[in-house]
Formats: sequence, C-alpha cells, structure tokens
Amino acid sequence: MSNQKKQTPRGGGIVFGALALGAALMAVFIGINYGHSRGQAAGLNAPAAGRRPITIQGQLLGGGHFSTAKWKGKVIIVDFWGTWCPWCLKEAPYLTKLYAKYHHHGLEILGVSVNDTTAAVRRYCKANPQEAWPQLQDIHRRNEAMAQRLGIQGLPTELVIDRKGMLKHTLVGYSPRQLVADVQKLLSPAKPPH
Repeated sequence: MSNQKKQTPRGGGIVFGALALGAALMAVFIGINYGHSRGQAAGLNAPAAGRRPITIQGQLLGGGHFSTAKWKGKVIIVDFWGTWCPWCLKEAPYLTKLYAKYHHHGLEILGVSVNDTTAAVRRYCKANPQEAWPQLQDIHRRNEAMAQRLGIQGLPTELVIDRKGMLKHTLVGYSPRQLVADVQKLLSPAKPPH
C-alpha cells in the first residue's frame, strides 16, 4: 500500500473556479438591481407617502401626453419597469390579474418604462395585449429622467396611489402579495366614523 495522496485532475479546479466566478457575477448582478431596493424599502431615496397629492405625467408610447390627474377618484398603480428586467416580467402577470379583477372597481395602472427604447416597449406591448393600460415613454435620453426625479433606483417599483391622489406605498422589487393587499385595502369601502 502506498501513502501517496490521491490527486484530483486540474480540470476540476477550472470547472469549480468557473462556477464560483459565475455565482459571484450573479451576486453582483442581484446587488446592482436590488441593493438599492432594500434601502428604498427602508425609505432611502424612494418616494415617501405624502401629505399632498402626487401626479405622474409624461409622453405616451403612442404619442401624446398623459397625466394621472385624469384618474381622480381612482386607485392607481404606477409601475416602473423595463423589458430587460426579469423581475419586472415575472411581476407582469400579477399586474394583469389585478387589472382584470379590479379595474371595474376603480383600479388604474400606468406603466413607465425605464432605460428602454421605444421599439423594445412597442414589441413587448404588441406581444402582451392583455396589459391594456397606458405606457409612458420619457422623452429624455435613456427614458430615466422621471425615475431619477422620483429617486427610483430598483426595478420593478410600484407607486400605489389612493383615491385622493396621495402616495400610500412604494413597493420596490418583486412584491405581488403586498401589491394585492394594498389594492384590496384601498378599494374597500370606507368605514363610517364611530
């Protein structure tokens, strides 16, 4: 019997190194996309619930101007998203279900594409006609001026606005359960004072 150590082939080290590098890159990607989200959820840089009404307005994808002021008395979700954002695309079916279920009860949704080209958003909308809500296209370079002005850094971000036009909640990252809870609460009839 020999006391020699069993040697592993060097190729295994290369494969392991490549897997470790891939995991590290994924962690960096997640950190870039969601590192700010945790700060925003804690109130850093994210739009805060206000004491005055908030109005979102801008250039529509098909041309023309749109403002949430025309939806007075409605509950509004403003969805900041991107065609390139996997979590935005994962959340889209939940928005579609919410819209189908609650639109006739007073829910409106406004999409705001961030860092997208008009062509990319048009292709997405054509492939997803069930997302029948208006889409804003910022006329500024790279479609990010509105998001920057509002302090939005992570996608998806949903602004939940009540019937009085007040920002009630800012949801950063993939959070369909909280979005459903917010919409149900804001659409429920007001309880009479005691």
